[in-house]
Amino acid sequence: MEFFVNLNHAPIIQSVKSRIVKLGPKSSVLRLMLKAHGRMHGFGVRFSGAAIAITRGKQEIDLPMNHFVEVPITMECFDDFFRSIEPKQRDGRSVLDFSVPGLHVYRRGGIAFHFPGLPEEDSMEAYTAWYQPGPGDVVWDVGAHAGATSYFLSQAVGPTGKVYAFEPDESNYAYLLRNIEMHGLTNVVPVKKGLAGKTGKVVFQADGTMSAGIQDYLLYSERGNSVEIDAISLPDACAEFGSVPSYVKMDIEGAEVAVIQGAAEFLKKNAISFAIESYHPLAEGQLTYEVLDRIFPEIGYRAESSARFGQMFTWAKPS
Repeated sequence: MEFFVNLNHAPIIQSVKSRIVKLGPKSSVLRLMLKAHGRMHGFGVRFSGAAIAITRGKQEIDLPMNHFVEVPITMECFDDFFRSIEPKQRDGRSVLDFSVPGLHVYRRGGIAFHFPGLPEEDSMEAYTAWYQPGPGDVVWDVGAHAGATSYFLSQAVGPTGKVYAFEPDESNYAYLLRNIEMHGLTNVVPVKKGLAGKTGKVVFQADGTMSAGIQDYLLYSERGNSVEIDAISLPDACAEFGSVPSYVKMDIEGAEVAVIQGAAEFLKKNAISFAIESYHPLAEGQLTYEVLDRIFPEIGYRAESSARFGQMFTWAKPS
């Protein structure tokens, strides 16, 4: 998830936006920009204490102040969040308060999860559009965040299946462990590593949000805490786990292109179905789905990218 992800990323414009992001959430310039962006899309934006309130009609979503980069994507996914998660009533409004860590209930099955801030919207319909994991499958949840998608995948594969949940962000990983324990997910294996194009150490922007990612692939890489994490390539992870997944869900903030490129020869010989959130901007002005749509056919995979589920997803499987 990136700040003003749907705007033109020409170098000069991108440079200006990067400077504004560096100013931080207390900057009057950044606040004016976010309020203007909100008005353009029919939202109100209010800064109060340590929270940012995004409002439309009688609905409100509250974010922590340090999650300001997620304001535009929260507007874009506003309806998805209300479709996914049960709001609470406050002062005549339906409110989703993500400004502090909390327990939130998904409409799907009434299942609750602990989150450090903004939760994952329920994207299971999109994730399973091309492949529905079933009993006994080995699947990967890459970019697991706090584990909501891991939970739903664990129910799909059952006790004879396995879910490897990749989450390198320290805060997110702690919540992932907490939710695995709370729900007794014995078939979910937490993996505190980032999936990347090659195995080794990488610099990671760790801020406990869904915008956390490998620094090399983030447009706004000078925010949050820069930490060194362990990264692993797709082929090396398969070797480490002793199995090749039948299915991989991926949401890793732009690193998806490097992952697929780094595993190209491996994927020619091993059949894996992918569901990838691919709206992430690249430094050269493209979005990742545009590159993935070229790469997958070159390695013998059929691929399709579409925003029919609200955001851009790329699905791929061997042709």
